[in-house]
Amino acid sequence: MSDPDTPSLFTPQWLAALLKGQRPAGETFWVGNYGTALFHQPILAVMLVLPLPSILPGSLTALLTAYQLVLSVAVARAQPNVETPTGWKIAGILVTLGNAALFATLTSALWLSAP
Repeated sequence: MSDPDTPSLFTPQWLAALLKGQRPAGETFWVGNYGTALFHQPILAVMLVLPLPSILPGSLTALLTAYQLVLSVAVARAQPNVETPTGWKIAGILVTLGNAALFATLTSALWLSAP
């Protein structure tokens, strides 16, 4: 019962559609923020505990900051599949921007702690 025009989750086509705001608002917010975290959070955790120069995990968090900023625009553009109060869309944008701010803070801390 899947639509042949709908890309499968976590494929390059799906990610492109997600970041353009072409997926439903709920999918863009929830899967864009937390579904992708299933991939990048374990990688980041391993990078932080290995004896690596802090510039390496800092580079990943810088990339994640940029991703969250692009995702916040996608959340703003995405249209919900069901009637949704405007406040939920604003909350989704603010949470996504908050995630970007947290990654930016972590990037700064990692880069400034580099010897």
